[in-house]
Amino acid sequence: MSPHRSNSDAGNGGPDEKSLHRNLYDDLSFDELEPSPTFTEEAAKQFFPVHEEDRIDTMDSPVVVECAYPGWQPGGDHYPAVPESKDEQIRELVESVEAGAAAVHVHPRDEDGRPQWNDNDLLVDILDPVFEECGDVVTFSQGWTTSPHADYVSGVRDLLERGDGNKYCQGGVILPPGLFGAGSLHSISTIKEAVRYYEDNGVKPIFQLYDTHVLRDLKHHLIADDELEWDPYVVCLRAGSHHSQTTNNDPWSYFKVLSEIYNVRQSVEDSVVGLYPGGRNWLPMLMMGLVAGANVVRVGIEDAYWMYPHEDELVRKNSEVVETAVEIAEMLGREVITDPDRAREFLGMKYTSPR
Repeated sequence: MSPHRSNSDAGNGGPDEKSLHRNLYDDLSFDELEPSPTFTEEAAKQFFPVHEEDRIDTMDSPVVVECAYPGWQPGGDHYPAVPESKDEQIRELVESVEAGAAAVHVHPRDEDGRPQWNDNDLLVDILDPVFEECGDVVTFSQGWTTSPHADYVSGVRDLLERGDGNKYCQGGVILPPGLFGAGSLHSISTIKEAVRYYEDNGVKPIFQLYDTHVLRDLKHHLIADDELEWDPYVVCLRAGSHHSQTTNNDPWSYFKVLSEIYNVRQSVEDSVVGLYPGGRNWLPMLMMGLVAGANVVRVGIEDAYWMYPHEDELVRKNSEVVETAVEIAEMLGREVITDPDRAREFLGMKYTSPR
């Protein structure tokens, strides 16, 4: 019998629905069908095996927050966050350390609010109260002075004498080979002189990369030539150049952060990779760096002016920027190292001044 009803079947005593389905299913009665079983825990584990996913270790490492303050920007009406006195600088540095910055990078300003490039008297006057109030802090200082070839030794030697060790310059900033910083050439020879002197005197070289070719120079002229002995190497990507077109465009700023972090990791195996985000896009680049596992992030009003890339709200306080960085890192599950001794151990540094 055909399972389909003909027109003559309708209303003429033809087969009913039950008989039709019996023919379709080999005379199996609807009454004999069991309902579908409940979706069990074992079935859920089979079809949704989230418990079998391996950990992803990209963010499974600590991060050190470095505070860059007060920097070089003009203050006053232009940028009220810039301090106008020595006391303001001290107070905001203390609050930044209390907000979670284990390291500080300070360009001191005089009582008229003018930046002083290599005034070690002023730098010590500002850092001492910070040590007194906070107990300890890691210092990443710019020790080089201007000359036809940048002099990396004289200023650092003076700071080492003042601190009877490296208190005021535990990490020394090394700028890229070939760069003219404030009119000074940062040549390979001056940089080699710097790293030899730094490592011999307990100062950790903190390398800044402005572009990919700098990594090649670092690897070829310093690491391959065995100029560096004090590992891990601290290599920080300078993504905060305010004149950089790349760091002010989306999505290129994000691509730049990702590609350069992994370029350093794959090129220099024994390295701690840092990120210095700046400009309009400092906040998204900071987040991208934290997601990509950057181990040092530098934030502060030296590199930032606008709080958000899409709004014209100015950064109000340096310590609030530090607090934001710490909150984002912890929200992402990153461990923020706030203890200076732990930070130095992680970065391969040591403290050589009397306690």
